[in-house]
Amino acid sequence: MVHFLVMAIDRGLTASEILTLPFYHPTFEEGLKPALREICLRTGGPVAMERDDGFLAGA
Repeated sequence: MVHFLVMAIDRGLTASEILTLPFYHPTFEEGLKPALREICLRTGGPVAMERDDGFLAGA
């Protein structure tokens, strides 16, 4: 998870922009997404729409 956050910080991404990126690990999806949404809400930033292409890896 740290490498993902370092990449986002290095690129200067906002919480909303990070939410538009694909999350390929369930821990990221379950833990990081709610935190990023909360950051967006508390800072008045836009909350990105869900990325759901209907494909579930491993399904």
